Amino acid sequence: MKQINFAIIGFGGIARTHALAVYDANLRYALPYQLNLTHVVTRKPMDIPLAGAKNVTDIEAVLADPTIHFIDICTPNDSHLEIVTKAVSYGKSIYCEKPLSSNYPDALEMVKLVQEGNILNAVALMCRFMPAVHLLKKELEKRTIGEVIDFKIRTYHKSYLSEKKKGTWRTLAQDGKGALLDLGVHLIDLVQFTLGDIQKATHNERIYFKDRSQVDEITDSVLMLEDGTMGHLEVSRVFAEREQTDRFEIYGTKGSIKINFLKPYEIEIYRFDQNTTEIKKVDERDEIMQYYIGERGSLGFFQNCHTASLIHFANRIVGHSPFNIAATFEDALKCQRIIDCE
Repeated sequence: MKQINFAIIGFGGIARTHALAVYDANLRYALPYQLNLTHVVTRKPMDIPLAGAKNVTDIEAVLADPTIHFIDICTPNDSHLEIVTKAVSYGKSIYCEKPLSSNYPDALEMVKLVQEGNILNAVALMCRFMPAVHLLKKELEKRTIGEVIDFKIRTYHKSYLSEKKKGTWRTLAQDGKGALLDLGVHLIDLVQFTLGDIQKATHNERIYFKDRSQVDEITDSVLMLEDGTMGHLEVSRVFAEREQTDRFEIYGTKGSIKINFLKPYEIEIYRFDQNTTEIKKVDERDEIMQYYIGERGSLGFFQNCHTASLIHFANRIVGHSPFNIAATFEDALKCQRIIDCE
């Protein structure tokens, strides 16, 4: 069986999620190849608890290795441009954790680099692989709820209520922005993936713990699509509740469609003329389920989506991608433009 060799750059929390996605992919799916994590690049030497993965501190040695098919960037946002520049000079394919960069100019330069170098690329905007998103997109294409009047999308996290987050890289100004860049990038991508490109945005950003964070902890945004449709985005890293709030709601002239991310296999459709509500579930035979595990084996939508995203990118490397919705650098740049209001 063909081996797709790759290296993870960085080994923080998200790198471990990517590593788990690799093992999940190899175990669960009849892939025409095996994903093989050969190296983990870190600033300082460390013990890597992954069989067969070698820790190195010299990224150049990894990039120069002709047996490595791609690199997976899992480092802080402000380091992405430098790593991409080096990878392009070696002709390496690149999978990059979101966001593309800490600011729009760097993200634009990264897109130019991969375009000029003809580099295969993708960004881990993995929420687009959620089955519910696929269902929603289909219903919008069928105009089930008529013309779209408005939409609301939100994510509430609570982890930055902890004082332990003070001083971490995501709280620093060099990151560019906080909650909007960290979490909102997924929401902006979902809006553009399902409803169309955003023309402009107005962001109201707030910091509550000013002694802990230099970047926004809460952001409310008004978004306007290119067709004039208005909508609202809300994101927070300091809102605590029993169950995490991640929702996408679309209101139309004939009803509404809603997604609860905690129920990633279904959508709720309300039909105004019939005054009826339907809970529509994804068919296990649907193409989106080819690399997304069913409910009984789920590791949670976050991990499941990362697995699907990496598989779709690997499929492109081997030239086997009949159904591919992986986000590219260009897709991520469109999100960065909205975040930075460029």
